[in-house]
Amino acid sequence: MKAVLLFAVAAALAFAGGYGFGRLKAPQDTAATGWPDAGASVAGGPYYVEAGQLVVPMLERGRTIAFILTQVTLEASSADDALLVRRRLPHARSAMLEALFDLAGHGRFNGPAVDPQGVATALLAGANGTLTSRESTQPVRAVLIDRLLRQDNTRL
Repeated sequence: MKAVLLFAVAAALAFAGGYGFGRLKAPQDTAATGWPDAGASVAGGPYYVEAGQLVVPMLERGRTIAFILTQVTLEASSADDALLVRRRLPHARSAMLEALFDLAGHGRFNGPAVDPQGVATALLAGANGTLTSRESTQPVRAVLIDRLLRQDNTRL
C-alpha cells in the first residue's frame, strides 16, 4: 500500500515539475524559434476569415461536364478588416463565385493542370472589388485556396 501511495506522489511531483518547467521555459523557447505561444494572441495579424466552399459547374453545349470545387480562406491584414470581411462575407462569396464562373467559361479549368495562383488572383480581385471602402482600400490581403479540384460529371 505504501508503495502505491509513494508511486502516486512521485508521479504527481514529476507531472507538476514538468508542467512548471514547461511554463517557465516556453516563452523563452518560442521567442527564439519565432513560433507564438499557443495561448497568446498575435499582435498585428494576420487574421483569417473562412469563406467556405464554392462549387461552380463547367458547361459545354448546355451540359454540365464537370464541377469545380474550391475551399477558400481570406486573409485580412487587420482586425478591423477581418470584421468588415465577416460582415460582408455574402457579397465577397458572390463576387468570388462570379470570378469562378468567368474562369470556367473561359476554359481556365480545362486540361490536366490548373494554375492555382491565377485562380487565387481572380478571387482576390473579386473579393476586394465588393469590400473596398474609404477607410481600407483592400481589406483582403490574400486568398488562400485550401482545396481546388475538378469533379468530372459521368452522367452525360
